[in-house]
Amino acid sequence: MVKIVAAGTSEFIVGFQLAGIRDTIELGDNPFTEIKNLKTQKDIGIVVIDEKIIDNLESHQRLEIEDSVDPVFIPVSTKVEQDSLKRLIKKSVGVDLWK
Repeated sequence: MVKIVAAGTSEFIVGFQLAGIRDTIELGDNPFTEIKNLKTQKDIGIVVIDEKIIDNLESHQRLEIEDSVDPVFIPVSTKVEQDSLKRLIKKSVGVDLWK
Protein backbone atom coordinates (compact mmCIF):
# COMPACT_ATOMS: atom_id res chain seq x y z
CA MET A 1 0.00 0.00 0.00
CA VAL A 2 1.42 3.37 -0.97
CA LYS A 3 1.60 6.22 1.47
CA ILE A 4 0.60 9.86 1.28
CA VAL A 5 3.28 12.16 2.66
CA ALA A 6 3.05 15.87 3.48
CA ALA A 7 6.31 17.81 3.14
CA GLY A 8 7.08 21.42 3.94
CA THR A 9 7.57 23.80 6.83
CA SER A 10 6.37 22.91 10.31
CA GLU A 11 3.43 25.33 9.89
CA PHE A 12 2.45 23.59 6.64
CA ILE A 13 2.60 19.99 7.87
CA VAL A 14 0.78 20.51 11.17
CA GLY A 15 -2.56 20.81 9.38
CA PHE A 16 -1.99 17.49 7.65
CA GLN A 17 -1.02 15.88 10.93
CA LEU A 18 -4.30 17.09 12.45
CA ALA A 19 -6.15 15.68 9.43
CA GLY A 20 -4.67 12.24 10.09
CA ILE A 21 -1.71 12.13 7.69
CA ARG A 22 0.85 10.25 9.75
CA ASP A 23 3.77 10.59 7.38
CA THR A 24 4.99 14.18 7.41
CA ILE A 25 8.43 15.57 6.70
CA GLU A 26 9.68 18.96 7.75
CA LEU A 27 12.00 20.13 5.00
CA GLY A 28 15.18 21.86 6.15
CA ASP A 29 17.80 24.08 4.54
CA ASN A 30 18.37 21.83 1.53
CA PRO A 31 14.86 20.78 0.47
CA PHE A 32 15.79 19.44 -2.98
CA THR A 33 18.08 16.78 -1.49
CA GLU A 34 15.31 15.71 0.88
CA ILE A 35 12.78 15.66 -1.97
CA LYS A 36 15.11 13.48 -4.08
CA ASN A 37 15.33 11.13 -1.10
CA LEU A 38 11.51 10.90 -1.08
CA LYS A 39 11.58 9.93 -4.76
CA THR A 40 13.72 6.87 -3.98
CA GLN A 41 11.24 5.45 -1.46
CA LYS A 42 9.00 3.00 -3.32
CA ASP A 43 6.26 2.98 -0.65
CA ILE A 44 5.40 6.68 -1.25
CA GLY A 45 2.79 7.35 -3.93
CA ILE A 46 1.72 10.95 -3.29
CA VAL A 47 3.66 13.85 -1.79
CA VAL A 48 1.66 16.94 -0.86
CA ILE A 49 4.24 19.70 -0.81
CA ASP A 50 4.20 23.36 0.15
CA GLU A 51 4.26 25.37 -3.06
CA LYS A 52 6.52 27.96 -1.41
CA ILE A 53 9.21 25.27 -1.25
CA ILE A 54 8.77 24.53 -4.96
CA ASP A 55 8.87 28.23 -5.85
CA ASN A 56 12.24 28.67 -4.12
CA LEU A 57 13.94 25.91 -6.14
CA GLU A 58 15.88 26.43 -9.34
CA SER A 59 13.84 25.96 -12.52
CA HIS A 60 15.40 22.59 -13.49
CA GLN A 61 14.78 21.28 -9.97
CA ARG A 62 11.18 22.49 -10.08
CA LEU A 63 10.60 20.77 -13.44
CA GLU A 64 12.06 17.52 -12.15
CA ILE A 65 9.59 17.54 -9.27
CA GLU A 66 6.60 18.60 -11.36
CA ASP A 67 7.34 15.90 -13.96
CA SER A 68 7.65 13.13 -11.38
CA VAL A 69 5.12 10.34 -11.75
CA ASP A 70 6.24 7.99 -8.98
CA PRO A 71 5.63 9.59 -6.57
CA VAL A 72 3.33 12.35 -7.73
CA PHE A 73 4.08 15.72 -6.13
CA ILE A 74 1.04 17.89 -5.49
CA PRO A 75 1.91 21.49 -4.65
CA VAL A 76 -0.62 23.10 -2.34
CA SER A 77 -1.11 26.85 -2.25
CA THR A 78 -3.78 29.53 -2.23
CA LYS A 79 -2.97 30.49 -5.81
CA VAL A 80 -3.24 28.37 -8.96
CA GLU A 81 -1.05 28.99 -11.97
CA GLN A 82 -2.41 27.87 -15.31
CA ASP A 83 0.88 26.32 -16.46
CA SER A 84 1.14 24.13 -13.35
CA LEU A 85 -2.51 23.16 -13.70
CA LYS A 86 -1.91 22.14 -17.33
CA ARG A 87 1.01 19.94 -16.22
CA LEU A 88 -1.07 18.23 -13.53
CA ILE A 89 -3.91 17.55 -15.98
CA LYS A 90 -1.50 16.21 -18.60
CA LYS A 91 0.13 13.97 -16.01
CA SER A 92 -3.23 12.70 -14.73
CA VAL A 93 -4.98 12.22 -18.09
CA GLY A 94 -1.92 11.40 -20.18
CA VAL A 95 -2.90 13.78 -22.98
CA ASP A 96 -2.26 17.47 -23.52
CA LEU A 97 -5.83 18.80 -23.84
CA TRP A 98 -4.65 22.22 -25.06
CA LYS A 99 -3.00 20.95 -28.27
